[in-house]
Amino acid sequence: MADSDKVRIGGLWREESKTGGAYLSGKLSATSKLLVLPNGFKKTDKDPDYIVYLAPVREREQTSDKPSFL
Repeated sequence: MADSDKVRIGGLWREESKTGGAYLSGKLSATSKLLVLPNGFKKTDKDPDYIVYLAPVREREQTSDKPSFL
């Protein structure tokens, strides 16, 4: 795939869940985010290694991006 065929939609950060599991998370917009989680139900090599979810940004997460002077 040539670089001109790619469209950057955001970045992902490695996070750790409350149970210690690793996942990737990143905002797509002010109201939506991507979550990439390991597939805990993988049984064969044909099953995906990771599952991608589109999730709403929680109210707390929406306000955390605002500068402190606003």
